Amino acid sequence: TPKKAKANETGSESESPLLSSVKPPDDLVLLEKDVASSNIKNGAPFPQACPKCNIHFNLLEPLKNHIKYCCPDMVHTFSGITKTDCSGISPKIAEAETGKLIMLVNDFYYGKHEGNLQQVRLEQKTHTTFKCSSCMKVLKSNIRFMNHMKHHLELEKQNSESWESHTTCQHCYRQFPTPFQLQCHIESTHTPHESSTICKICELSFETEQVLLQHMKDNHKPGEMPYVCQVCNYRSSAFSDVEKHFRSVHENTKNLLCPFCLKVIKIGAPYMHHFMRHQKKGIHRCTKCRLQFLTCKEKLDHKSQHHRTFKKPVQLEGLPPGTKVSVVRSFLCLPRRCPLQPGCRRGLVWPLPWETRTLAVA
Repeated sequence: TPKKAKANETGSESESPLLSSVKPPDDLVLLEKDVASSNIKNGAPFPQACPKCNIHFNLLEPLKNHIKYCCPDMVHTFSGITKTDCSGISPKIAEAETGKLIMLVNDFYYGKHEGNLQQVRLEQKTHTTFKCSSCMKVLKSNIRFMNHMKHHLELEKQNSESWESHTTCQHCYRQFPTPFQLQCHIESTHTPHESSTICKICELSFETEQVLLQHMKDNHKPGEMPYVCQVCNYRSSAFSDVEKHFRSVHENTKNLLCPFCLKVIKIGAPYMHHFMRHQKKGIHRCTKCRLQFLTCKEKLDHKSQHHRTFKKPVQLEGLPPGTKVSVVRSFLCLPRRCPLQPGCRRGLVWPLPWETRTLAVA
């Protein structure tokens, strides 16, 4: 069983104003959250309710967006919403109780932002060469030079006899107390298989889904996207998205991306110096993601600017104050009607515990 992330790896700061206390049933992975949103706009109110969950909206557009997710099968029968409004929208929101919205943890906490697309189109492509001062090899593109530097780092660690070289993760560069704990981390977190207990922001694995949801509540905000491309402001909740973006969109430019702090440098020699400084002791690790910085000020600036809600999930737009939002890891966590008696009106039954453990929904 993967070990629970240590407190000093994840950290804990003040809770989001959008969240309330955790109130899961015994076998249910469920978080209760209060959504505080404002409907103060010009014009008359639009007091209509969702036909399925009875959540009231004062404006038409938020109601239309809500119905697309909540009850897409009823969208064509609702006045004011056309067929084109819901094209391409798949059903992903269900209701467990009247007046309560249920969202997947992926939809509530994670997201992407495309950044400045015009700046990307205007970016000048070059065939600049970069020379490695360690081995004097000349690389013909910025991506090849970045790969070359990572190769130097891997060779250096393979030839090193230091304890740190055997306890540092080659994927996220975290350091662990023992090689065994490092191996547990790699097998549980850096796996090609989808897992329902991994925080995509931190790249840490947790013992259970309930522990993961408690971690998300304590450490992250809705729509938090702390990984940012400094060239075009593309951003995401996952480090791998930004790295893939840079390698595909900013290839054959002068820009060089630091894999430790995402800083962008345009000249080879300063980039190598910056890269090697990250190998020394005294670096400052962010407690809320995988990034590490060379100065305490850089770390504090990063945490204050990027570990907050960047864009509120679209499902929360226009909700009236006090609306309850439950966040679940998968829809198997939701209640269902009695399977033996389809017409039974005795209420909802909760799924068996194993159902929430065997299926992971992305």
